Amino acid sequence: MHMFERHITSLRSQALAVLVANQVRAADQSLGLSDRKLATLNMDEVQAMLAILDCIKPDLRPKEARQIAARIRALLEGTHGCQPVRVACL
Repeated sequence: MHMFERHITSLRSQALAVLVANQVRAADQSLGLSDRKLATLNMDEVQAMLAILDCIKPDLRPKEARQIAARIRALLEGTHGCQPVRVACL
């Protein structure tokens, strides 16, 4: 497996761990409603990130790489409560 593919696999594993943790928080009735809502918003962001990672190929052209980087930046710079980032493979 190439270095690039290992990095993507590692990012995907980390994102899945964050998704599971947020699913647990969203279902935890001992937490306040605002904490559960925040966990739900975080889950949406992680799912969008996973969708982006699923689109990444090891042989990206520069234009594709810039588009993916822009999607990731938009996701990371987004504020809570805004519309979820829509992701489609290139």
